[in-house]
Amino acid sequence: MTDRVALFSTNFLAYSQTFIYEEIRHHERYAVEVFCRRRLLPDRFPFAPVHVGGALYPITCRDAGFDARFRAQAFALVHAHFGVGAVYARSFARRHRRPLVVTFHGYDVPLLASPTRFLPQHLRYAILGPRVLRDMTLGLCASSELKALLEAQGVPPEKLRVSRLGVDLERFRPGDRPGDEVRVLMIGRFVEKKGFGFGLEAFAAAARDRPALRLTLIGDGPLGRDLRARAAALGIADRVTFAGSLEPAAVAARLAASHLLLAPSVVDREGNRESGLIVVKEASAAEVVPIGTWHGGIPEIIDDGETGYLVPERDGAALAGRLALLADDPALRARLGRAARAKMLREYDIRARVRALEAQYDEAIALHAAGSAG
Repeated sequence: MTDRVALFSTNFLAYSQTFIYEEIRHHERYAVEVFCRRRLLPDRFPFAPVHVGGALYPITCRDAGFDARFRAQAFALVHAHFGVGAVYARSFARRHRRPLVVTFHGYDVPLLASPTRFLPQHLRYAILGPRVLRDMTLGLCASSELKALLEAQGVPPEKLRVSRLGVDLERFRPGDRPGDEVRVLMIGRFVEKKGFGFGLEAFAAAARDRPALRLTLIGDGPLGRDLRARAAALGIADRVTFAGSLEPAAVAARLAASHLLLAPSVVDREGNRESGLIVVKEASAAEVVPIGTWHGGIPEIIDDGETGYLVPERDGAALAGRLALLADDPALRARLGRAARAKMLREYDIRARVRALEAQYDEAIALHAAGSAG
């Protein structure tokens, strides 16, 4: 690795952002140095070097130590994950005349057009986000929908690329599954856009006449108490396990031993949405058949009727129908599961996706050089 990337991640690294960790670990031609506001979970995500900003960095988006590192190291480019993180990265890219690449993942795009952007916690992004869109060299969109949304906000299409995140196909593989149970998973933060309440309702309807069905929720979040109360009210508490937040290896082990994944995502009240939902890719890689919604980037991952099923958002009856169909038909589960893994091998291998990202880095460097020369 001869070229270095200054990667900006506001908090490095929340447990739900394993995809960033996997991406930076699989680079072949570029080495990464991380710049962040806070260092989180270093035992779960060991990485070096990680530079942490000082006390004023969250307020000013400036840090003398960061600038000193930029003067000492000629970074090839600056890459920010999430538009919010790019607010911090933009000033360093401008001062040190480096290309700026921004990956947009979901909530950061609709937020720029939402009235909630003027709330105190989002105000900096409301003010500086349009400058990020103007100044970035390339915007990488985790789904085609996000690209279309950014174009609708006036970003020139030639500055945008769809850049899908990959998964580790060696880590996520099928394993031994019990024949006397049908194990169902929901995985993610307990927040509105995940739609887990609809998943519980669908599971309750399908499980009524199917004693073999068991559901496990992996994750945590502000809606945890509500989801537990909902499971009790639906009379399924004895068949639902709340496993909490698990290490990536433990998630892979649960997937390897399960049959079905529910991903009932919805657009929440603030317009927040999924992009390329990583857990659907991980499940597909493990031959766990996903049932998702026609939402965000999920239809780019699930081929309806071929590698899983898609249903309308907030349609618990349709979700329950597909869950029941798959619970009753092991041969169908096996066929769809094999097709799902084959699609991941073709399109979402983490190594191939990182090589594609590095090609986009090359493009950003060339575009910036051409712009500077002009």
